[in-house]
Amino acid sequence: MSGQMFTRANKLGYSIEQVEKFLELAKRQYLDPSIVLFDVSSLRETRFDLEKNGYLIGAVDSAIEKLEDVFAQRELERKLASLGYGEFVQELNALKELLGSRVKRKNGQKFDRRRWPNQGYSKKQVDQLCSQLATHLTDTFPVSAKDVRLSVFKMKRGGYAEHQVDAFIDKFVELIQRETVLRQTSR
Repeated sequence: MSGQMFTRANKLGYSIEQVEKFLELAKRQYLDPSIVLFDVSSLRETRFDLEKNGYLIGAVDSAIEKLEDVFAQRELERKLASLGYGEFVQELNALKELLGSRVKRKNGQKFDRRRWPNQGYSKKQVDQLCSQLATHLTDTFPVSAKDVRLSVFKMKRGGYAEHQVDAFIDKFVELIQRETVLRQTSR
C-alpha cells in the first residue's frame, strides 16, 4: 500500500503493517456490500500489536468505529430482511429489556466487582454512565453510539470488572445500531 494512512505516533502506536493489511480487507468489504470478510463482532475484537512510531491509536480506533457502524448497518439490514419486521422488533425489545435490567440495579451493584487489591472501572463513573443510558432506554434523552464508545473510566481498587462493563457497552452500541436501522427502514 502506498502512502501513509494515518499520522504516526511519537511513541507507541499500532503496527503499521497490521493496520494496513486489516484496512485493505475492510476496504474490499466497504466497497462491495456483497462481500463479508468481517462481521461486527470480529471488528470489535480487532487488536493490533504496538510498535514504536506506529499509527496513532485514537485515529485507527476512530476509523474502525466508523467501519463498524457501516458494517453493522448492512448486517442488521440483512437480519431485518430475513427475520421480518416483527421478529426484529422483538429482538430489539428483548435487548432493551436485558440492558434495562442492568441499569436499574442499585448503584455499586450493577456489575461484578474486582476483589481487593485488584483494580476495575470506577463504580461511581460506570453508575453515572448507566444513569445516562437509562434515559436513552426511556426515550427521554437519546445517546449516540459514539458517545457510548467514548466512555472512559478511572481504575479503582475493587471497581467493576472491566470485561462485564465492556460487554455491556458493546451491547448498548448494538442496541443503538438496531434502533438506527429500524428508524431508517421505517421512513
